[in-house]
Parts: sequence; C-alpha cells; structure tokens
Amino acid sequence: MTSRRQFLGGLAIAAGAISACREVAPTGVGDDGRSSNPDATTLDAEALEDALVGSSYLGTGGGGSLSAARELVAADLAAGHTFTVLPVTALADTDRVACPYGLASLAETSEEMQAQLDAIENKVEEPVQAAFEALERHLGQKFAGVIMGEIGPLSLAEGLSIAARLGVPALDADTVGRAVPEINQHSVKVAGIPLTPIGAATPFGDELVVGKLGDPTRAEDILRAIAEASRVCGVADSPITGAQAKQDGTLVTGSLTLARTIGSAVREAKAGGDDPIEAARVAGDGYLLFTGMVANTEWKDEDGFLQGKVTLAGTGDFAGQRFETDVKNEHLVARRDGTVVATCPDLVSLIDLETADGVINPGYERGQAVAVLGFRCDPLWRSEAGLAVFSPRYFGYDLDYIPIEELIG
Repeated sequence: MTSRRQFLGGLAIAAGAISACREVAPTGVGDDGRSSNPDATTLDAEALEDALVGSSYLGTGGGGSLSAARELVAADLAAGHTFTVLPVTALADTDRVACPYGLASLAETSEEMQAQLDAIENKVEEPVQAAFEALERHLGQKFAGVIMGEIGPLSLAEGLSIAARLGVPALDADTVGRAVPEINQHSVKVAGIPLTPIGAATPFGDELVVGKLGDPTRAEDILRAIAEASRVCGVADSPITGAQAKQDGTLVTGSLTLARTIGSAVREAKAGGDDPIEAARVAGDGYLLFTGMVANTEWKDEDGFLQGKVTLAGTGDFAGQRFETDVKNEHLVARRDGTVVATCPDLVSLIDLETADGVINPGYERGQAVAVLGFRCDPLWRSEAGLAVFSPRYFGYDLDYIPIEELIG
C-alpha cells in the first residue's frame, strides 16, 4: 500500500548542523546548462527552519515528519547546497517547471523484495531526482524551477532539496496550499491542464514516462502500482510552461512565503515570551478551534492510506467538551461535541502545546496537550472544479462543504 507523496528516504538524510547561507541573488548559467534567474533569492538556515515549522501548521497532519525534514535540510546545507526561491511572476513564458515528489509503500518490505534491492549493483539512491531528469530528457528542455507538490514538513523539504541539488530555484508556490491524501487534489489538474507527461523512476534503475492518461484519475492508480512493485517511486509531473504557471488558479502562489511567515511568528513569539500558537494563528489569519488532551486515537492502513480518528478531551475554555477529527492521511472533518466546525478543503491542524510544532499523523501520545487551529483554503479549492475532488462528499461523507468562517461564525 502507498500513501500519496510520502516522501522518500532515497534523498539521503544525514545528521548535521544547520549552517547559515548568505542572502544573494544568483545569476548566470550553470555548467549543466541551467539558467539562473536574477529574481531568485537564497534562503538561509533561519528562513528554512521558519518554512518547515510553518509547513507543520499548514500540513494538516500530513506531509511527513518535521524531524526528518530538518535532518534533510541540515544535510543539504552541510553538503554545501544552496536553497533558492523564485516568485512565479519572475518566470519567462517559455520556461518550463515541474513538480517532483515521491511515493513510498506503507507495507513492510518483504524478504524477497529486500533481496532484490540488495542485489542491485547500481541502486538509484535518489529516484525523485532521477524522475525529474528523465522528464527533462523526454521534453528536451531543462526546467527553470521546481513546483512544490504540497505544503507539509518533509514534502516541503524534499521539494526544496531536489531544487537545491539540481541547482534550480523552488517556486514560491505549490499545487495545494496544504498537504492532501491523493494526487487528484492537484491544482494543475483542477485548472484543466494535463499532468502528463509524467516521469517516474525506481531504485531498481527503471525509468518511465507516462505520455498520456485515458483519465486524469489514472495517475494515482498507475504511480501507486509502480511504488508497490518497487517499494518507492520517484515522480515528476505537471511540466507546465511559465505562461501556464502565471495564470490564476494554476498554482497556489505565495505558499512558501506563508509557511515562512507563520514559522517566523512562532520563533519570534517564543523568543519574546509570548504565545507562539496564537502568533501563528494571527500570522495565518486562522481560527482557534479547540484546546485539549489526546484522549484516544484509532489507526489503520486501508487502500494505501492512513485512516483513523483523533479524539481530544477539552481543557481551558473548552473544558468538558469533546473534539474529533477524521483522518485520511490528513485531517478531513473536525467536530466539536458532534457539531462540524471545519472540513476539507479548509485546513485543520493539531499543534503540540509544549513544542509549538504541528503534530504529524499518527504521532500522538495519550494525554498529549494540543491546540487545534483552522485556516481557510486557497480560493481555487472553493470553485466547482476544486470541490469536485476536495469536498467532504468526495471522500464519502454525507456533508456539504461550508467555509470554515461560516461554520464557526
């Protein structure tokens, strides 16, 4: 079984101290023929940490481990890689950008599969990068930047890392504005632009290009099957032009900046002795939905997804109340004393009160003190096309989508 964008350990994560980078604007053309954009700026260690912390608030319980994200970024900085970010508006119309990410099997690796992996003489350690480069070769054009697949700690770190390793900027944009369970929750798809051609690569050295899909929803099935057959699958999809990227509704723009803004607010509040979670709520223009202790969790792997429920017992202003969230990789529906207070595509995130970091599913402990924040989704998900693939009814709930500001108003 696989989960969408469960990012890979194939980008070798090594421990290391985060070191600062200078704030510069790279220019020129690299040895590999990639053009540097003068509007790209470098992210230093503090900015990267802010982005990762902020992404744990926007990740809605998904998007991978924050600790693993920090290790990946630290390893890249220690190796001398430079992280740059580029506003979408700085792309030339003829540029191309693509979205690299990974799919990994949730099932334990069988002895037979492990034996096959161990027998590979030239194992591909970075299948996401291999997929990205395979798609470049197929198109005959170097990509000018990397589109973030989603906003969540390891998801974000992986996108930033692949961009840094390739020497291209990451766009200040992603395809969701949060973390999501399925490839179908993809802004490029919702905009009516094909995700194809799609590059794919495995640790076994397999490289594939999906040139056409009979139905856009087939991408999920095909890529999941590759991951199940290979343990992991690197993917690069949505090779859109700069002109397409700049069209309203194609990408969720400014999402990296939003993550940095939230993370910076948390950091500054901690330093000043203020409430970091309230600072994050204000920075993200969000809502406090609940505070409480983790009373119970239920988890199962089903059809390649982590599905379950988190139940909280209220504290403080919410003492005596009960809060539940339904999970499919991410939090989808939240109820307070049985009344719905937020649903997808709006964001619901549980934040650890001690660390002020977002909690990644299923990483809870009974008795853990948490706050629940809600944020409005990007407007594109409130469109008819967006709700067709990202409403409660899409996930099987007998609920219509009502914006969070109306539900708690």
